[in-house]
Amino acid sequence: MVSDMEYRYDVFFSYRHKPLDSRLTQAVFNMLESYRLPSSLRRQGYPDIQRAFRDTEELPLSRILTNTIDEALRSTNCLVVVCSADTPHSEWVDREVMEFIELGKADRIYPLLIAGDADSSFPPTLKGVPGVMERVMDIRNDTNDLQQMVRKAETEILKVVAGVTGCPESELKREHILRRNRTFTARIGITAAVMVLITAVSLTLMNLARSYREVSFQREQISMTVLRELTYDLPDHLTNVPGAYSRIAGILQRNTEDINEILLLSDDKDRAKYEIAANYEKLANAGSVLGNYEDAMRAQQTAIRYLSELVSAGYPESAQMLASAYNNRGNISHAAGRYAEAAEDYDRAIEDMEDLPSPDPSILARVYGNAAANAVSIGDIRAEEYFRGALELSADLRDESTMKTRAQLLDNYGVYLYRHGRYEEAEEYLRQACREYEALRQMNDSLQYLADHLRAQSSLSSCLMDAGSFEVAEQIFQQAAGAAEKLTEDEENMTYSLLVGELYNNYGLCMNIQGQYAQADPLYQKAVQAYGKVYDRTRSPADASLYAVSLLNVGENAFKAGDQERSEAYFRLGLDVYESVYDQLEVYDRSQCEAWRSYDLLIHQRDPEEAFRAAERACELQPDSVLANLNRAYACLYTGRYDECDRLFRILAGLGDGQRETIRRDLEAQTNAGLVSEHLPVIWEIIAGD
Repeated sequence: MVSDMEYRYDVFFSYRHKPLDSRLTQAVFNMLESYRLPSSLRRQGYPDIQRAFRDTEELPLSRILTNTIDEALRSTNCLVVVCSADTPHSEWVDREVMEFIELGKADRIYPLLIAGDADSSFPPTLKGVPGVMERVMDIRNDTNDLQQMVRKAETEILKVVAGVTGCPESELKREHILRRNRTFTARIGITAAVMVLITAVSLTLMNLARSYREVSFQREQISMTVLRELTYDLPDHLTNVPGAYSRIAGILQRNTEDINEILLLSDDKDRAKYEIAANYEKLANAGSVLGNYEDAMRAQQTAIRYLSELVSAGYPESAQMLASAYNNRGNISHAAGRYAEAAEDYDRAIEDMEDLPSPDPSILARVYGNAAANAVSIGDIRAEEYFRGALELSADLRDESTMKTRAQLLDNYGVYLYRHGRYEEAEEYLRQACREYEALRQMNDSLQYLADHLRAQSSLSSCLMDAGSFEVAEQIFQQAAGAAEKLTEDEENMTYSLLVGELYNNYGLCMNIQGQYAQADPLYQKAVQAYGKVYDRTRSPADASLYAVSLLNVGENAFKAGDQERSEAYFRLGLDVYESVYDQLEVYDRSQCEAWRSYDLLIHQRDPEEAFRAAERACELQPDSVLANLNRAYACLYTGRYDECDRLFRILAGLGDGQRETIRRDLEAQTNAGLVSEHLPVIWEIIAGD
């Protein structure tokens, strides 16, 4: 944590003047004052620790802190509280903690736990400091062995170093292990040289050979420890911190260079490759979240290359991990809007998984679910088959990972059913998804589970809205929008921005259907802002489509509100965005584009015949699309195709009260804008249910 002011001291030690407490305080004090950051971190601008403060005498018997202590506390960046069974009995340690809190520096207090536990060794005021347990430096051992505790402190003090210098603790730990590895190797080299010189008998030679074997083993263990530090031990909890992904991606990128050097020290090349592949996969995922799809794809390709080599070498578990890697590459392609490429990877992943002797059903279910969601985007009729297969695979599995997969499946399948007008079925699956996410959030209240839960709530609300349950839908939207504000704090996470856009877009639609156009407009504008930010970052066709629809919704809302000029302007903006990527769009998005083009031709250009042709193209691309068939019905109404018009409106009105209300509001707006048809009374009767 970097301070906003210049401090006289970097660290203040608060402790009891008892034998063990004092000796450990002295040792850690010396350790911190002599600590120097590795040169690689200093080159990045991180400062070294300069000065620490500790009082060498017991505090006087007055009722206030001395001027020296008070001044030191005020001019200190971080407070280390040495905690043992004697600490709670010290009024002065507690006063120093209280003073530091009153100075507004509660988040810079670091307990050094040397004996007991938090309940028995923390001073009373320290127990109430929020988040303090995350900063505890635990150096306890059962025998109070001073040397062991000091050795343990070498790693634990990195928490304080991170707080003082602003350097991430994960990087400090990584460099600490690398530094220790280099020191260890140097010492081994010196020891080996000395032993070679003094060895003269066979017994000594045998001992030396044994020593080399031990050194080789130890070196291997150290190498693997470092690799784990750079891959699996990356602090995943940082993904809950707004703005962390770019830093995580930067750390991972630097780590890939370090890992290749460490690989040279390892005798177990295959295991090292496995760790490297895991690191590249994390790098790929971070890149995808940031919207850097090309970087993400390059990292994922590298992971696949390493895993393919491992499969050829017969390395255990590598075949399943390679199948999972193809699934991950499919996810990146899908996020980038390259659905055909994603479909190939998902099919490859499914094929490889099913060829395994005992495929993991939870992983296979996840791949099936991803393939299903992608199939929806390209109009692949296998979508429903994939969804049902995935749900069957995950039905009896209740671990956290599978619960997450199942919740996503239920959500995506519900959206699929909703898009095809099967509202009753959709509601059932979406409610199940919400229940699964509620259970997951009780297990782990992460930002990702919050985001997933909000997405399911948004889908459920949209389904209820189209089914006519406006009041319930509006309540859920309102609650979800309030919770979504937490996600907006993370401005770099593009998946969160997409969710915020979806939520506000659907909330605006709920207001629009009820005729509350003034309330709908600012909600739609928030969706435009969120989707626009993502599209500016990624420039992907899929994100262009979402941005275009948000602009078109503003225009459609303005049309119903009677603002023709504003409506035309937003329709032009939305259709221009669609046009710029039309050739790169998949089937579903092209159908949506043609449907919106049809409505523009009808209400703005007043060309019903061209509107009909555009709607026909939309229906050819996606025959069961509600939007495509709705605009085809409007075009039929104003071109005299009354039999087809009546058939379509009967089908659409039968979908639910929400769809009836949408048609009613649309027809009112069209009439107010001067569109006329002698057949309109018949349509009103159909909508009324006569």
